[in-house]
Amino acid sequence: MSDYFLVSLSNRENLELCVKYNLAGFTNSTNGLWTFFDIEVGDYISFLYGARVRNLYRVAKKVAYKSAEKLPPWPPITFRSKRTYYFPFRLLLKLERV
Repeated sequence: MSDYFLVSLSNRENLELCVKYNLAGFTNSTNGLWTFFDIEVGDYISFLYGARVRNLYRVAKKVAYKSAEKLPPWPPITFRSKRTYYFPFRLLLKLERV
């Protein structure tokens, strides 16, 4: 049985990258890791941005990269705290419905 997840995106650029590449990326944070572990191949996800749900995807593959600091399409994010996050946890998606 497949589960359904709603993935909230922080900005339009991230939404456009996810849609363009049929890809979801999660940061090298505890929350990013847990989200990556919770979602399985065969599950469904949609993106939430600007109070709108976008598209329906099926997870085709899960990949975790060791050195994702410079891996496209997302640039690293550095906060005022000087903590830098990048996106090593990836879901490769198959578009099911727009």
